[in-house]
Amino acid sequence: MERKEVLARIRREARPYLPQIVVAMLLGTLAGVLNVVPPAAFSQIVNRVLVPHPDLRVLYLAILAIWVSLITVNVATYFQTYLTAWCGQHLIKRLRIDLFERVLNLRIGDFDRWRPGELISRFSADLQLMTDAVSISLPQMVVAVVTFVSSLAVMIWLDWFLTLSLFVVTPAVSFVVSRFQVLITNSTKRTQARIADLSANLTEVLQGQRVVKAFGREDYEVARFRNRNEDFFGAYLKLTQFVATQPLVVSTIMLSAVAVIIWLSIREVLVGRLNNGTVFQYWLLLVTLANPINRLAAFFGEINKALVGAGRVLEILDLPIEDLERRDAAAPRRVAGKITFDHVVLRYAPDEPPALNDVNATVEAGEIVALVGPSGAGKTTIVNLVPGFYLPESGRVLIDDVDVADLRLADLRAAIAIVPQDPQLFRASIAENIRYGRLEATDDEVRAAAREANADQFVSEFPEGYATEVGERGVRLSGGERQRIAIARAILRDPRILILDEATSALDSHSEVLIEQALDRLLPGRTTLIIAHRLSTIRRANRIFYVEGGRILETGTNEELLARHGAYAALHARQFAGT
Repeated sequence: MERKEVLARIRREARPYLPQIVVAMLLGTLAGVLNVVPPAAFSQIVNRVLVPHPDLRVLYLAILAIWVSLITVNVATYFQTYLTAWCGQHLIKRLRIDLFERVLNLRIGDFDRWRPGELISRFSADLQLMTDAVSISLPQMVVAVVTFVSSLAVMIWLDWFLTLSLFVVTPAVSFVVSRFQVLITNSTKRTQARIADLSANLTEVLQGQRVVKAFGREDYEVARFRNRNEDFFGAYLKLTQFVATQPLVVSTIMLSAVAVIIWLSIREVLVGRLNNGTVFQYWLLLVTLANPINRLAAFFGEINKALVGAGRVLEILDLPIEDLERRDAAAPRRVAGKITFDHVVLRYAPDEPPALNDVNATVEAGEIVALVGPSGAGKTTIVNLVPGFYLPESGRVLIDDVDVADLRLADLRAAIAIVPQDPQLFRASIAENIRYGRLEATDDEVRAAAREANADQFVSEFPEGYATEVGERGVRLSGGERQRIAIARAILRDPRILILDEATSALDSHSEVLIEQALDRLLPGRTTLIIAHRLSTIRRANRIFYVEGGRILETGTNEELLARHGAYAALHARQFAGT
């Protein structure tokens, strides 16, 4: 995203805080203007107090002016800093919520293209750049700019000839600042990309820690992380070098100009064009002017870094999201559960072959259908069309004879429950994980769902019962226990359409029996799609869809498909050979 576009977006986002921003700018202006009062007061002390016949009244008035101006500068700077930070933090707080909401509402296809670590880096590293800028750099930059302008104006009024020498170095300063802006912006982009890689690597390894330990790959992962860490270290040092070098170069140019001005000002005193007080005031203004210039160079670097971070955040905020409400969608009604796939074609990317190619099938309301076939055949893709996770490139998916594209996704998904092969539990209590199926459910309803899922017994054995924290991704529970919690969540939702992704795979025989019993209570009366990798799990199915190469090649009961001696029969023979 271009710098101008980012600035325009930030201005638009900051519009609700315009009154506070205006007040903060006025306070910053007041602080900057009052910085020129002490040099003027010292000029009066030199000219009217440090003379053979001193005017002590001028001394007291000058001291009072210095004290009042400095106190006012500090108070104005405090409130200006607070107000600016308040506006900035409110803006970032809103962006953080918008970013979280946008990520949650991304279309599944768009979400899958991002690594979790890359998204996390937008919340952490990129928003931190913006936080540093609005909390520290921006407030100080306002005061520095006004101080610079005020000091320069008074210096021109005192002696335009001396001040003219400052403008000689202006092109050099402008070139240096503009050049470093480009270097800092590009370097910040590289640094943020490296920290995203580092975050992605960290997230992947932490999620797969058991696999790492099982294969003894600790040293390998440490080496991989070390390489990414070195990449980030190098990029960050290069950025730091640019940020630190910019004020150094600007300061060197300005100090050269200051040296020339000091020589010229002494010459002006010697020829009688300036008095001692005026030249002293001029020198103090020169110091007051030089300090903001050095700081402004650093502030511009911080602001450029913040704009890069803002651009990366806005990149996510501009991604398309699912329209859950669909204002022009069909009126909500109770879902019966009939599912129709009408010549469905789906590609995950335009340049990829079809994941589904001319899929045609109908699942009647209340029917239990098993989808079987080799890995990568398209089984999961087919069931992902039902809740509208993907929309077909051509053809239609209909629920109760209404196209999914014409239904409100919120209403459709309210009638669907999914029990995945690897149940996703949140770092919360058992009760909260079950209640995720229906947030308004009572404690009695949660317990009833757990009993139906054969989970109540093991939950009751915990000292804290349903208040037991399950840990990250349910790590404190066994695979069978996690699966039963997921089934209880589905029971509590009371869906019309149920999707089971090999719910009993990789479980011990005892857990499998308990889950099979729970499914026997859950399935009747619901339209159910069972993704079956093991043919032994499809005994409940009324019909079987054999899927291969993105097509439904065979449809029928187990006996009918075996009698055809086709692809399903061959798969069956391979799985049960020797039994």
